[in-house]
Amino acid sequence: MNNYSNIYRIIFVLLLGSSLNLFSQKHDMKDHPGIHGMVLLGDDTQYASHLPLFYSPHDYQVILKIKLDELSAVTYQKDKLAHPENKLYTIEPEKFVLPGIINDIKTFKTNIYRGHFERGGELIIKDAQVEITKVLYFHKLNKDKSEGNPCDYIVFGDQKEQFLAHQILNRPDFDELSKIDINNKKVALSLQNGEIVIVPGTTKKTGSLSEKCKGPEEYKKLNFNNPERIYLEFDDLK
Repeated sequence: MNNYSNIYRIIFVLLLGSSLNLFSQKHDMKDHPGIHGMVLLGDDTQYASHLPLFYSPHDYQVILKIKLDELSAVTYQKDKLAHPENKLYTIEPEKFVLPGIINDIKTFKTNIYRGHFERGGELIIKDAQVEITKVLYFHKLNKDKSEGNPCDYIVFGDQKEQFLAHQILNRPDFDELSKIDINNKKVALSLQNGEIVIVPGTTKKTGSLSEKCKGPEEYKKLNFNNPERIYLEFDDLK
């Protein structure tokens, strides 16, 4: 079986698993409203990746496909063009209960920052309207439970843009987001309707969390060029 056949097998098996994971999780009534900061990704199509912590109400890894209101989308795109050296944009949403996005919350207002909204980022858009068009990934973190491969990554995006996110499972862990350019457009096209691919990684035997996973360079079987890291965080997930 060639590499591309293996990739489609991974897509089918793990998409099924992630879908079951997404819709089997019920609203946790213990959660309370919070400001759930997220990394904003994408040009023509936007995505938001929640900045998680291992305590309530922020103990969820969530990746959303979203749509900004027209004026905010234009302003955001113009700002990206004007500041090509800046890779990180974040959003500071109004307070809401995060698991509510599964069934109840479809829109919210947010401030958009160039840089990290809690670490000196510059506010560029106030009260942007966000529509959640699809919940791509949703997983509740459990600080007391060891699960899965600590070096697996999630691929999401569409035919134009693709992204790689580290799958957060165990404490301590890390949050990593990179933009990639998949050469095999058939694979990229398979992401078009909100599918994701979870690709297995290799864990290095080391005591240092920062050296445990090789990161984007490990996934050459996906056949992509020029991985561009957008965000990397260890301290928030200790």
